[in-house]
Amino acid sequence: MISAVNEFLDDLRGGRMSEAPVVTVEQGQLQGRVAASPSGKAYYSFQGIPYAKPPLGSLRFKAPQPAESWDGIRDATSEGNVSPQVDPLIHKGYVGDENCLYLNVYTPNLDGAFLPVMIYIHGGGFKNGSGSSSLYGGDFLVEKDVVVVTINYRLGALGFLALNTPEVPGNAGLKDIVQAIRWVKDNIHNFGGNSGNLTLFGESAGGMATSVLTASPLTKSLISKAIIQSGTALSSMAYQKNPIENARQLVKALGSDAEDVDEILDFLTATPAKEIVEATEKLYPLETLLESGSLGFGIMVEKEFPDVEAVLTESFYELLVSGRVAEIPIMIGSTTLEFTLERTSDDLQIFIPQELHVERNSDEALQITNEIKRLYFKGSHTGVESLKEYFELLSDKLLNVDTHRYVKYLVQVSKKPIYYYKFDYVGELNLTKKLLVSLGLNHAGHMDELGYLFSNDLLKDVEPTTQDVKMRERMLRLWTNFAKSGNPTPDENHYITVTWLPVTHDNLYFINLGNELSLGSNPDKEKMEFWDSLYTKYYRIWEHPKTNTEEVVRKHEPIIVAEQIQTPEAPQQEIIVETTVESVEVVDNVKEDTPEPEPVPEIEPTPVNFVEIAEEIPEPQVETVSNAPAEVIEPVKEAQFNGNGNVAKPRTSNEIKMVQNANGVPKDVIRANDPPEDDLPKNIGVNKFVNFFESLGGKK
Repeated sequence: MISAVNEFLDDLRGGRMSEAPVVTVEQGQLQGRVAASPSGKAYYSFQGIPYAKPPLGSLRFKAPQPAESWDGIRDATSEGNVSPQVDPLIHKGYVGDENCLYLNVYTPNLDGAFLPVMIYIHGGGFKNGSGSSSLYGGDFLVEKDVVVVTINYRLGALGFLALNTPEVPGNAGLKDIVQAIRWVKDNIHNFGGNSGNLTLFGESAGGMATSVLTASPLTKSLISKAIIQSGTALSSMAYQKNPIENARQLVKALGSDAEDVDEILDFLTATPAKEIVEATEKLYPLETLLESGSLGFGIMVEKEFPDVEAVLTESFYELLVSGRVAEIPIMIGSTTLEFTLERTSDDLQIFIPQELHVERNSDEALQITNEIKRLYFKGSHTGVESLKEYFELLSDKLLNVDTHRYVKYLVQVSKKPIYYYKFDYVGELNLTKKLLVSLGLNHAGHMDELGYLFSNDLLKDVEPTTQDVKMRERMLRLWTNFAKSGNPTPDENHYITVTWLPVTHDNLYFINLGNELSLGSNPDKEKMEFWDSLYTKYYRIWEHPKTNTEEVVRKHEPIIVAEQIQTPEAPQQEIIVETTVESVEVVDNVKEDTPEPEPVPEIEPTPVNFVEIAEEIPEPQVETVSNAPAEVIEPVKEAQFNGNGNVAKPRTSNEIKMVQNANGVPKDVIRANDPPEDDLPKNIGVNKFVNFFESLGGKK
């Protein structure tokens, strides 16, 4: 510890780092601070940077607007507000402020070579969490020569109310993330980051958002790589099934009988944020997630309006299987036991995904539950001895099956590598260890990998073992290697002892992140084949409502079904693709008792070998360097582009200014849109979808 402090002080005394660094962004000047990583390496921290105009008053529920400029030097040494929410983890009550659209930047250097950038999207079911350093400190990642960005975005109804109007089409929270990415693209070169090498990564709801943004026309051209952790946009629980009905239920819970969308908007705009948040919390408790299949206010497929930006106007499934997603390297995976519940149920029919539309108590439903019993349970499925099997089934139903489907579909349409992982390491830095051990379960739970990527206040009193430190080093190298080059294992060394193979059409190769690294293929093969067969037979695309409940619009774009066929006339190397077009008629002004449309079958993407029909674009050769901890890693030098796509010149070191008075105290520092001190929570928790809040919140 003493040597680490001495190294930090040497950096300052030697003039290698400014104590009061100032950078210039499009909106004005920012003054940050110098911080020290756990190993003593100094880095620059800029917190509470506004990336959009505060969404207050008439801007509530609306798409974000660009950040306003300020005069003087803005203080960026402390974090901004978090989105209003009920924090179940630390504060155990209401926290936050609507003036919450801030991001944080952590960087090893401000000039010289431009470094890869990693933008993290926090999880929390789209209703809890933040990019706060109390849970997502960038200390460890910054040591690996990357620039780390964490962001806050609007949550709950404030971020995802949808009235299907040009003013409130929905997905405001996702549009906040889009605005943050655009801000990073335009300004990160001022922090030593390469705007041409942006890796978007997120966990849980953050993983769902990350996968959506790889398919959105607003962002898919901005992202270089993506890491999707424990959640994808194929998950039905990510979506609002009936957005107008959600809005009506909310205003009713708040004491209004408003039905018209204009009346709803007027009422909710005038209602205090705290009341909206607390009413939403009561409407959508986590305990009902399994039965309802929905998180409440979440992502929705937007209705298209002229001159109105939309994140998603088609089913993510349709975009994915048709290949209309970003052509970028992807890293994706999950933990062993993603979900637990305080109570179990002997009704196995609740595990049949709602999007399969299997009628309850039908012969088909009973056949499916019998197969579930065979695959998941050795005996009874209701006793304490079957908890592990029950939670495995719960995890598969809510998350793992969708992750498997995402990988299976993506490999059919993408030429870029897809790296699949399973995290099963159990150590002192696992966030759910206390809960799972109390249940007799020695497996990794939801969010557990994050303790090996970020510094975290919940773990500040935990002493990691030697094996934990080794695992953290492995995780950091895998994640940052991928951000640098698109390859998590460019070489083998003491920490990385295997070469991680990307998935192929025939084999879903994966790496198991346990006590040791090991390779495998087709995880849980029999179970996943069972779920695949159900989706192939029963799946119907969610009919995302885009107007009010009296005007249900059902719209599916033409679906092209491709089939590779052989003909006697075709040369041996020629591929003839026969296509058929299926479409569903657009129906407006349909009464609620209108018969449901015929099921839209799930499409099995044809495993066409793209190499045979298109010349493979060669990957750029990137020089790799040693990952030995004692050595300084020379960052990969990449072309730097500004927001207009033009090559930008590196900033010179004299742009890093010292702004101090005679006492060494920074002067002329202002706080633009500064929130009251009482509104700045020091820590903010993230909804883990598992009930272990009391165990982590200090209750003995």
